[in-house]
Amino acid sequence: MKCITSITIGLLIISGCNTTKNITMKKPVINNSVEKLDISDLPDEVGTNKINKSENVYITKTDNSYNVRNKDGKTIVYYSKGSEIGSAFSGYDYSENPIIGIYKEFYPNNNIKTKGIYCWFGFKIGKWYHYSEDGNLVSIDDFDTGFKYTLDQVFAYCQENGISLEKKESGLVTTISKYNSIEDNKNYWVIRYPNYEKQVYINIQIDGLNGNIVKTVESPFPAD
Repeated sequence: MKCITSITIGLLIISGCNTTKNITMKKPVINNSVEKLDISDLPDEVGTNKINKSENVYITKTDNSYNVRNKDGKTIVYYSKGSEIGSAFSGYDYSENPIIGIYKEFYPNNNIKTKGIYCWFGFKIGKWYHYSEDGNLVSIDDFDTGFKYTLDQVFAYCQENGISLEKKESGLVTTISKYNSIEDNKNYWVIRYPNYEKQVYINIQIDGLNGNIVKTVESPFPAD
């Protein structure tokens, strides 16, 4: 796994000014190369929880975890494993984009097991690679297959309709999912967001091919 030599935050690039605005998200890039995670090779600093002057981040590293936080205290890179014998590392890297990151899972021998691009709001993006414990690529899943209506268009829809894309770790949050329906074998996006005026979640089902709104359903906020 490459060392973290710089931490950058991807920005939303918004083009156009009409009702068909298109948002292009900076997305991390991965390939099918075999990787090995060695925590000792990742950037370190003298003492924990001290600011790194050159990168403006905080790094905390132990034998079982690696945590990079930005100046606001939010985690942007995190890998961890259990303390039990045979536990393996897994975690996320959101250093290039705060809501679109890279997920990686490793075997106990620290060889890569699975890696792919993941959106904070709840869905997988593009090709995910799966490996055997000895480092052979065994399968590839493409989670964009059958979705001509892209994630950029989904984000644009949210922006145009006042749906929050704020990254929140708790409380009432926006979630976005994508799935293939067993009933009709079609692909759909589902955007779920809180409407505080009505005190309900709005659930919007969108056709994954053409972007048409299939249905909108309201559900009450969960009881405290």
